[in-house]
Amino acid sequence: MKKVSFVNPNFQQGPKEFNAYYLPYSVGVIWSYAYQFDTIKQNYYLGDFVWRRDPIEQSLDLLKDCAVVGFSTYIWNKQYNNVLARELKKANPECLIVFGGPEPPIEDPNFFERFPYIDIAIKQEGEISFRKILESQSKDELLKIKGLLVNVDGRTVDTGVSERITDLDQIPSPYLNGIFDKLMQQFPEITWNATLETNRGCPYACTFCDWGSLTYNKVKKFNLERVFDELEWIGKNACDFVSITDANFGIFPERDSVIADKLIEVQKTYDNPKAYTISWAKNQKKEIVDIVKKLIYEGGAKIGLNLSVQTLDDNTLEIIKRKNLEMNKIEEVFDLCEENNIPLYTELILGLPGETIETWKQNFYRLYKAGNHTGITIYQAQLLENAEMNLVQRKEYQIEGRTVYDYLVGAYNEAELKEGVEVVTSTRDLPPSVMLEAQVFSWFQNTFHINGITNYLSRFLYKYNNVEYEEFYSKLFEFIKTDEWLNSEIERIQEHYSNWSKVGRINHPLIQGMEIHGWNLVHSTIINMHSENKAEHVFSVIRKFMETNYENLDKKLFEQLFEFQKNYIVSYNDIKNYPKTLQFDYDFLEYIMHNGDINNIRSFYFDFPENKEISLQQFCEQIFFARRRNFGKSWVTPIKN
Repeated sequence: MKKVSFVNPNFQQGPKEFNAYYLPYSVGVIWSYAYQFDTIKQNYYLGDFVWRRDPIEQSLDLLKDCAVVGFSTYIWNKQYNNVLARELKKANPECLIVFGGPEPPIEDPNFFERFPYIDIAIKQEGEISFRKILESQSKDELLKIKGLLVNVDGRTVDTGVSERITDLDQIPSPYLNGIFDKLMQQFPEITWNATLETNRGCPYACTFCDWGSLTYNKVKKFNLERVFDELEWIGKNACDFVSITDANFGIFPERDSVIADKLIEVQKTYDNPKAYTISWAKNQKKEIVDIVKKLIYEGGAKIGLNLSVQTLDDNTLEIIKRKNLEMNKIEEVFDLCEENNIPLYTELILGLPGETIETWKQNFYRLYKAGNHTGITIYQAQLLENAEMNLVQRKEYQIEGRTVYDYLVGAYNEAELKEGVEVVTSTRDLPPSVMLEAQVFSWFQNTFHINGITNYLSRFLYKYNNVEYEEFYSKLFEFIKTDEWLNSEIERIQEHYSNWSKVGRINHPLIQGMEIHGWNLVHSTIINMHSENKAEHVFSVIRKFMETNYENLDKKLFEQLFEFQKNYIVSYNDIKNYPKTLQFDYDFLEYIMHNGDINNIRSFYFDFPENKEISLQQFCEQIFFARRRNFGKSWVTPIKN
């Protein structure tokens, strides 16, 4: 009997006190499929999982007596996997080392010159290919398996297009057949995160993404009974968090609504999973909003809806082969979310080919006008190994990149184990200095509008005085430069984004014990504001700005609007005073959201539905980790007369 082990390491997830890690689902499902065949059962047994980034020597001890080791490789573990595989080949030259996942550069004709310690790379889905590899008795038999790169004396032999599973029910569940039971018993101190696939595939072909290239773009479904059973298993086995990894959850509204019902039932029965993430369908309908609403109000979920656009510029959308919803349909979804207090977030990617500084800024202003004011998530474009943007468009659009080592949560390893992501630092239309301007602009919009400091002020002026968002924020940016603390924040942001593109790290000091990296620098001023108790100071600057630039506003109206705005932002020192019920002489929400009559007396209920005993450090951490549920902003509900 030959020993087969798997390597799928990840970083710790979320705040450190959770001690949370993902179960190695992607390799678990590979073994689950293979082990149902008698030829595998009669010749192989499961050894160990390398599921976290333990010291290389420690992981090597687990693997060095294996006949076969499979490595699942992506941006968060590629360096670790390569070093471990290299050392494993030295320790046991007879071990068959098989790599898979999205990251190995499968288009490189000299693959094995770069990675001589790898024996085989699987190009797309791994289940069928890995089983056939185990069943092979010779190199000649390996070369007959479709979908592989095979190392033949250092030469790369490509065996063509792989065979894809047509019926996902051919794959037994690694949860239900006990593959992870031993691992969970060995490490009872770990809070386990689970991965749930209800379908597989993506119907889109965005050039910046490597998802479609791995799944052939056709969506296939797992049996609904299996999905329900896996949810039951996740609840029973105290998995605290689950990531639903469908590329487009909600693409099958009726089916996915039933899955949401089951998720709510499991949570109520087992008190687990306590939280989850979902990648929502790109082109959304009211039915998807209904699913989110159900998860929040029936299931008590602290989640939001992601309506992903990446950019609103038509030229850029054409270049990246993406088609968004029409703006009027986007507005409908935004309105539904705001009416139902559903946290909403929209993703924008900075650095896509064709995007200019002007179109980048207009992305924000157009989203504000469409109704998204609280949840715009900004990503720096990544040059993923097997994505079309990296392989084909890079030269045409003069895309330059820099490997950065602080983009991944928890990527703290040094030397050759450092995990890096190549991010776009400039394009033909965004040269380096202009890219820096765009990054600072993103920080500015995130700080003041998206995180809520001036959200209702700008929205009111847009309705009441026809003040364009572009005008309001252009004036505000110049005004905050006159304040010593806020100007120092601008200079800090410029310095650290410059570090990012020059040396691959922003090299930022801790804030309240929290590490600041490239991925959360955009949130750091809000975190700083609470950490340094600067909320009152910031609002004094905003008051002066309003009085200087909009002095014609009725004084009573302005004072009450300003009070409304201040209570929308939750200051750490004020959290125990929530919930609050405040009465105003003006119905701000009805006017701003529905063009109703502003001159009505209205009371509003301001709630902070979070732990009010939270420490300052935890509060600062949650500004980033819980941003998608609008942490740090109150939930405002009008009270009927």
